[in-house]
Amino acid sequence: MASLEGIVSLGPWGGLGGDRWIYRASGGITEIVLRVEGNIKSISFKDASGLVSGTFGGRGNDPNDRGEEKKIEIQWPSEHLKSISGTYGSYEGQLVITSLSFITNLTTYGPFGTAPGETFSIPIADSAVVGFHGRCASYLDALGIFVTPANSNGSTSVGPWGGPGGDPFNFTVGSWIKEIIVHERVNIKSLSFKDGNGQEYGKFGGKNPNDTGAERRIEIDGPSEHLTSITGTYGNYNGLLVIRSLSFITNLTTHGPFGTATGTSFSIPIDEGWVVNGFHGRAGYYLDALGIFVTPANSNGSISVGPWGGPGGDPFSFTVGSWIKEIIVHERVNIKSLSFKDGNGQEHGKFGGKNPNDTGAERRIEIDGPSEHLTSITGTYGNYNGLLVIRSLSFITNLTTHGPFGTATGTSFSIPIEGSVVNGFHGRAGYYLDAIGIFVKPETTI
Repeated sequence: MASLEGIVSLGPWGGLGGDRWIYRASGGITEIVLRVEGNIKSISFKDASGLVSGTFGGRGNDPNDRGEEKKIEIQWPSEHLKSISGTYGSYEGQLVITSLSFITNLTTYGPFGTAPGETFSIPIADSAVVGFHGRCASYLDALGIFVTPANSNGSTSVGPWGGPGGDPFNFTVGSWIKEIIVHERVNIKSLSFKDGNGQEYGKFGGKNPNDTGAERRIEIDGPSEHLTSITGTYGNYNGLLVIRSLSFITNLTTHGPFGTATGTSFSIPIDEGWVVNGFHGRAGYYLDALGIFVTPANSNGSISVGPWGGPGGDPFSFTVGSWIKEIIVHERVNIKSLSFKDGNGQEHGKFGGKNPNDTGAERRIEIDGPSEHLTSITGTYGNYNGLLVIRSLSFITNLTTHGPFGTATGTSFSIPIEGSVVNGFHGRAGYYLDAIGIFVKPETTI
C-alpha cells in the first residue's frame, strides 16, 4: 500500500502560515500522536517499520500552550487508516487546524480539538492513507493526505457528497470526459456525460418530469484540456438532501457554478498530476450525491511534487526515460540557473540565467547511474533583488548529498520520499530559478 505509483494527494485544508512539510510512511501508519487543547498543536506519526516522523507543529514559545497528548494506536495490517475529517478556523489570530478525526476500516478516532471552524471531510472508498502533508509552525496550520487506490483499474474513488436517496451509479472512461450536460435551476436536476470516443453515460437524475431545469453544456477540448476536480454544495430541496450546485474544474479553467450555491460546501483540491476519469453517486428525481474517480494524468507513472518558490518566470517541465546523469548549477547567493543531461546524452535546459550581469559560478554534479540515482531535493526560497526565487538547493542520491548550492536563507523545503527516483523537474525560471519541483516514480521502474 506504500508504493509511490498511483498515489493521490488530497488537500491540504487550513491556513497558509508555517512551513510546508511532507511525510510518507514505510508500510502502514501504526501510531498517531497529537497534542491538543482547543486546536491541534502538533502531530507526529509512526509507521510499520518502526520509524517515527518529526513533530509537525508545536514550535510556540509559550510553555502553557503545549496541549495534552493524545495517542492513537492502529492495529496494522488488519486495520488501516483510510481518511480524515476535521475543522479549521481562527486560533490566536491564525488560521489553523482546530479539530481532527481519523477514520480506519474498523472505526473512527476522535474528534480531537474543540475550537470551531470550517469543516472538511474526505470520504474515500477502498483506499489507504500512506502519508500526510501540510503546513506547520506554532500549531498545525494545514493538513492533507496521500492515498493509494485499491481497485484494479488504477482509479481512486473520492466522495460522494450529498444525500442517501436515489439509485447508485458509477462509470469510468478509457479516454477523457469530453462533454458534460447539466440540467439545473435551484439545484442540479441531472448530469449526463460523453467521452472522447463518443460513448454516452447517463442521464443520472431528472426523473421528475415536472422539474427538469435548464440545459447547460460543457465542452472539454481534450486531450490538451482535461477535468481535474469538482466543487459544489449539497442541501435540502423539496424535502430531499441533494446536490444544490456544482462547478467543474479543468487544467485550464472552471466551468460553473451551476445551480444555487447554498447548503454545505465541498471541494476536492487534487494536484494537477491527476485527471477525473469517471463519476459515481446516487440519483433519482434529482442528483442526490456525487463523487469522482481520479487517475494519473501522465502515462509514465510519474508523480509531480512541488513546486516551491515564487510565481515569476516562465514554466518548464521535463521527464527522462533513463536517469538524471548530470546537473549543472549556476549559483552564488541564489540559484541562477539549472541545466541537466540524462543517461542517453540528451540535454534539458538551461532554466534561468537570463540576467547577463548576474550568472553566478558553475558547479557540476555527476551521477554515476544506474548504480547511483537522484532520489530527492531540499532547499530554500526567499527574496533576492525584489523577486521570490530559489535561494539554495541540495540534490540527494541513494549514495550521497550534493550541496548545498547558493545561500541557505529564507523558507526551507524538503521532500522526504523513499523508494523512488527523480525522473524529471518542473518549475518556473527567468532571470533566476524562480521555483522548482520534481517528478518521481518508483525505484523499481527505472
